Amino acid sequence: MASWHLVDPEGRRTSAGAAVAPLLRLLPGGAPAARIADRFPGAVEGAYRWVVRHRGTLGRVITAGAARRARRRIAARGG
Repeated sequence: MASWHLVDPEGRRTSAGAAVAPLLRLLPGGAPAARIADRFPGAVEGAYRWVVRHRGTLGRVITAGAARRARRRIAARGG
């Protein structure tokens, strides 16, 4: 629970803040944000750690309806 991992299409695994830029590169339109994340890895890692420390509080902001919609979208994509 302290981290998340991304395995890219080539099988490379990255974790925590270091996985943000590779994930963004996989998303449509994510290349500009990935370049920013690559340029400021310390800031990205710091932001990631802040979110991890506050995920309980941040999770309470998500409405039940938004969570249901997200689950449906993930399921529709085979996740």
